[in-house]
Amino acid sequence: HLMALNPNEGLRLATAELIIQGFQNGGDILRMANNIVRLKQAENVVKYSAYYKQMEKYLSVYTLSLDNFIAEPAKSFNNFLDFLFEGMNVSQKRKEKVAFKYEEYFYKKSAESPHVTWGKSSNRLEQNNYLRNDPIYGPPLRKIEFLVDAALDETREKNTNIGANLTAR
Repeated sequence: HLMALNPNEGLRLATAELIIQGFQNGGDILRMANNIVRLKQAENVVKYSAYYKQMEKYLSVYTLSLDNFIAEPAKSFNNFLDFLFEGMNVSQKRKEKVAFKYEEYFYKKSAESPHVTWGKSSNRLEQNNYLRNDPIYGPPLRKIEFLVDAALDETREKNTNIGANLTAR
């Protein structure tokens, strides 16, 4: 369906579906942005709440880059496990074993059933620039990109040592 269209028009149509809710799918871009905003609000409510301070409870949000995850699934999963088990007695060796097992699973699943976009875009930068400069999609996508980049930067700042212990196989 989209492959039969002019590449730019197909990209615009696919982006529209990713921005708004389609039939049984879509809406991912706005849902992602909303989740970032709402989770940050929840994090701040807990942070400044006398009740949670008294209970010595906190909420911490971990934001993961999909590009980094695809490029390095074991490292990304290990970083998440470091975040998840921070302050708990879980050995690095155990987390690494789980991370490498997940990486094997990820590669096996992606080989069996690759997504239509998996590795098919040789002109990704050109497509990104096209959408950034599009008069309709550009402004909201740039704002969402800024929001996502800020969330990723905040996670990196909070967790500068996460994943530093992952050993190569």
